[in-house]
Amino acid sequence: MRTYLAISHSELESFISTLTMQVEALFSPTSDFLINNDDCDSEELEYLLSIAAGEKALGLRESKLAPGLVLAIEIDYNQVDKEYSDSLTLNSPIRWDQVQCALLAYDGEDELTWFATQEIADELVNWK
Repeated sequence: MRTYLAISHSELESFISTLTMQVEALFSPTSDFLINNDDCDSEELEYLLSIAAGEKALGLRESKLAPGLVLAIEIDYNQVDKEYSDSLTLNSPIRWDQVQCALLAYDGEDELTWFATQEIADELVNWK
């Protein structure tokens, strides 16, 4: 299942070096979210969740010039602990190999900028 994690720059640096991370919550297409958005197709659902994560990520920035950082993460259903309206918690840490891409959020923008997983470590210095 595709989920979205709003993350700070320093948390992302740590995640890259340790390759594992305990997270509080991930934006996710939970049962309630799917019911509340039953008029949306899968692309629209992913867009809504990624934008919600992007808005949260803007609040985690270390400077107003930096983008908000979001990771798209593929989780296994057996990792799910509890579901909420648009998020879930996990019973185990996420692993770097579950990261699908990075998305950058900017103030006033409705779209997120996409980066491949293999680009994240090299681009990280530019996202401060």
